[in-house]
Amino acid sequence: MSLVKKLKETTISIVPLILIVIVLNLTIAPVGWDAVLMFVLGSIAIILGLSLFLLGNEIGIYPNGNRIGSGLMKKKNLKLLLANGLLIGLVITIAEPQVQVLAQQVTNHSQSISRMSLVVSISLGVGFFVAISFARIIFSISYRWILIGFYALIMILSLFVDQFFLGIAYDAGGATTGPMTVPFILALGVGLAGVRKTSHSEEDSFGLVGIASIGPILAVLVMALAAKGAPAVIAGGESVQHTLGQLFKNSFIEVLQALGPLVVLLGMYHVTLLHLSRYQLIRTIQGLVYAALGLILFLVGVNGAFMPIGSAIGKLIGSSEQVWLLVPIGLFLGAVVVLAEPAVWVLTDQVRDVSGGSIKKSMVLLFFSIGVSIAVALAMVRVVYQLPLLYFIFPGYLIALLMTFKCPPLFTAIAFDSGGVASGPMSSSFLLAFTLGASASSGGNPFLDAFGVVALIAMTPLISIQVLGLLYRKRNA
Repeated sequence: MSLVKKLKETTISIVPLILIVIVLNLTIAPVGWDAVLMFVLGSIAIILGLSLFLLGNEIGIYPNGNRIGSGLMKKKNLKLLLANGLLIGLVITIAEPQVQVLAQQVTNHSQSISRMSLVVSISLGVGFFVAISFARIIFSISYRWILIGFYALIMILSLFVDQFFLGIAYDAGGATTGPMTVPFILALGVGLAGVRKTSHSEEDSFGLVGIASIGPILAVLVMALAAKGAPAVIAGGESVQHTLGQLFKNSFIEVLQALGPLVVLLGMYHVTLLHLSRYQLIRTIQGLVYAALGLILFLVGVNGAFMPIGSAIGKLIGSSEQVWLLVPIGLFLGAVVVLAEPAVWVLTDQVRDVSGGSIKKSMVLLFFSIGVSIAVALAMVRVVYQLPLLYFIFPGYLIALLMTFKCPPLFTAIAFDSGGVASGPMSSSFLLAFTLGASASSGGNPFLDAFGVVALIAMTPLISIQVLGLLYRKRNA
C-alpha cells in the first residue's frame, strides 16, 4: 500500500476529531484559538506520523515478526520457543512508549508508586503470557478456556485489591498493546500458525495480543496486593508543558527506547535464525527508519497537542454546570479517537489479509468505533456519578466470555486482540487526559473515577467484535 493511500486513510480518521474540538471550543469548552491551532498542527504531525509508521510496519516490522514466528516453530524446540516468547514480550514491552505514557500519568498523580516497578511488572506480565500464547498454539489448547480461566483469576484478585489500584491494573492491560508491541506480536502469531497448518490455523493467527493483555493486569494486581494501603494522591496532577524542541527531544528518546531493543532483537534473529537476504535486510532497515520517523511525529502530536487540549477540555466541562454533557461528548469522542489508533489499522489489515477479504475492513472499523464509543460514554458516567470500576468491568467481561460459546472462534480471537489494540496511545493520552481533567475539576478522585477509562476501551470491543462475528455467522448460515 502506498504512502499516499495511508495519508488519505489517516486524514479521514483525524479530521472528525478536529471538527469536534472546534465545535467544543465554540460552545461549552472555550479553550482558545491558540490551543486549537496547536491542536490542528499536532493533528497534522499525527497524520504524517501515523502514515509513515504504518508504511514502516508493512515493509519492516510485520514481515520479520512473521519470519521469526515461522522460524521458531520450525525448530520444534518447546523450551526455545517459550524462552523466546518470554524474551520478546519482556524486551518489547519494557520499551513500549505507551507503557511509559501510562506510567507517567500514574506518577503525575501519585509519587508513592514507583514508575520503574510499574513498568517492570507490566513487562514481565506480557513476556510470561506471550510464552503462554505460544504454548496454547503448540498444544492446541482452547482459546476460550484460557480466557475464562485467567479472567476468573483476575476477578477474584480484584475483590481483594485496594480499589485505588484497580483502574491502573486494568488500564495496564490495554496500555501494553501499543504501536510497537502489537504489530510484532500479531506477526508472530501469523508466523507460528502458518507453519502448523492445522484446521485451526486461521483463528490461531489471532489471539496472542488478547492473551498478552492479561499478563499486565495480573502483574499489577499482584503488585497491589503486596503494597500497603492506597497511594497518596497529588491534587490536580498537572502535566508539564514542553517547548517544541523538548517535545522532539523527548519523543526521539522514547522512540529510541522503543526501537532500540527491537533492532537488537532483529539483529540477533538475523544472525541466529533468519539469515535475511541483502534485499530483505535493506527493506527491514527502510521499514525501521519509516517507523521511527512516524513514531516521533506521532508522539510530538500526542504529547504536544492532544494530551494538553484533552485535559483542558475535560476540566472546562467537568467544572461547568452541564457536567452531564461529558457522557454524550464521550460517546462521540470514543467513536472518532479509536480510528486514529495506529494498531487498529494494523489489526484490520491483518484481518482482511488472513480472511482473504471475506471479513471487510470497513465493518471491523465500524464495530471498533461502536465499542469504544460506548466505553468512553461509560467512563464519563463513572466520572459524573463517581461509580466503582468493578460495576462495569465484572458484567462486561462476563458478557464477553459467555459470548465465546456462541461466537465463531476466529471472531473471538480477533475480538480479544481488538480490546488491546483499541486502547492505544490515543486512549492513553487524549482520552485519559480528558477523563483525568474532568474528574479533577468536578471534585472527584482520579484514581477512583478516571483511571479505568483505558480498561473500558479495552473491554467493549470484546463484545462489539463478537457481535459482528455472530452477524457473520447468521449471514453465512
